Amino acid sequence: MARNEYGHSAYWYAKKGGWTHSEHPTLTGQYLDIHGCLGSPGPSRLDVNPLLLGALAAADMCRSLRETLRRIADPAERDRMKREFLRDIRRLRRPVYYARETERRRQLAADRRKVVRRAVDAPKPEPAEILAAWNARKTSRAAAIRLGGLLDTLSCHVDSCLRFDESGNVAGRNGGIRGWLRACLPELAPKYKTLMRYKALATRLRQLTDTRDPVPASRLLEEPLGEAVARLLAEPSPAFARLFEEVDRQLSPEAVFLDAPPRRPGRARKGRPPAPSEGRTRSGRENSALNSHLRSRRDL
Repeated sequence: MARNEYGHSAYWYAKKGGWTHSEHPTLTGQYLDIHGCLGSPGPSRLDVNPLLLGALAAADMCRSLRETLRRIADPAERDRMKREFLRDIRRLRRPVYYARETERRRQLAADRRKVVRRAVDAPKPEPAEILAAWNARKTSRAAAIRLGGLLDTLSCHVDSCLRFDESGNVAGRNGGIRGWLRACLPELAPKYKTLMRYKALATRLRQLTDTRDPVPASRLLEEPLGEAVARLLAEPSPAFARLFEEVDRQLSPEAVFLDAPPRRPGRARKGRPPAPSEGRTRSGRENSALNSHLRSRRDL
């Protein structure tokens, strides 16, 4: 192999080739940059010394290894390298994760929005019947329960299912009780939220008395009265808020397990002494029993 004879310095050849300096951080890149091999490589410009090129590559590897060891030995640099590595991992898995997570959340949302069509042994209430129950709702506790029972029965006869478009996405929901009120009882349509409170009272009373379909909620007022209903009707006060609170208290987990959950600091009512069980956490057995109890209530 013939040895090349250079008549000028490396800087002269670099300047002649248009390179006066190199921006590459590695020695190998600087050497190839000076020779013009990185800009537009060609057969006439690959005139490099292979031994020198190998020595520069080895020197670059040693410099990179030394810098990596220095960063690993430094706690701050090591922590930054770890965060950068985790960041790169997150960027790589982000498209796959979000596609899978979006599909999972859409499926959960569709399952939550599903409406199970119920069936009860009671005819569909007439608008005049619901209007009369609304006007008499404040006369007694039985009247408030009767209005909630009629609305609970009405929910079994109206359509509140989801509507889907051509692509299978949820486009909306049918009118349900709100649409029925607008069409049949427009004078009660602005009172929709209040009516739903009475319906929630009937639903909680069904759960309290363990009344399951197809028995309607309005049948709870028929003789003989259940123990829970009789205890509620024995109170002379017809105030709806107090009646709802009594039913909700009997359904709460605190009444089932006879101990209140731990309160957050500063959330206790003013002038009320702390509960005996404040700060106490439930055991695993109590949590399991609580979840079973709540599931059985939701299945009604």
